Amino acid sequence: MKKMLKNSLLIGAAILGIGSIGAGGLEAKAATTTPPTTSATATITPQPVMLKSEPGIAFGTVDSSADDITYKSTAITGGLQVANPGEPTGWSVSVADSPFTAGTGGATLKNAQLSVADSSTTPVKADDADNVSTLPTFTGTTPISSAPVTVLNAAAGAGVGSFTASYEPTDASLAVPAGNIGGSYSSTLTWTLANAPA
Repeated sequence: MKKMLKNSLLIGAAILGIGSIGAGGLEAKAATTTPPTTSATATITPQPVMLKSEPGIAFGTVDSSADDITYKSTAITGGLQVANPGEPTGWSVSVADSPFTAGTGGATLKNAQLSVADSSTTPVKADDADNVSTLPTFTGTTPISSAPVTVLNAAAGAGVGSFTASYEPTDASLAVPAGNIGGSYSSTLTWTLANAPA
């Protein structure tokens, strides 16, 4: 009877063979499994770059002069805001002006020169503080004429997100040569967005 019991204990240990017998008795081994793997995918379709706002410039009412004179702006309303929802090719914004005229068929300010010189400490910034894209390049000092001149430029892969370039109220100037007559003059500024860097 004793012999038979001993044999069945040995058989039990062989069948359980999931551990080793150490000084403290039977030790169980932890089962190892490989966790399943999956993937996460996202397809983000780039949307067109948009020009959301453009600044307007006012010089107010000023006195005419018998000599060359330069007038400083009294207000620059709005900023130059561009939104790029993810286009990777880069973009640029240029500006041109028309002659300063006193209404349809009216007098023209001859050889008048409009220019801007940005004086703000942060002339262009991302509208979202946590934007990780490289800022576009801003040309703050710009003589404006009928030929377009680049003001904002984003290289390929840069300028993704929403950005605003702003001017201080007196950052624009209008140089008027002697010999022009008084009147109420206006010019049209044309801001052009290109879906490519300049």
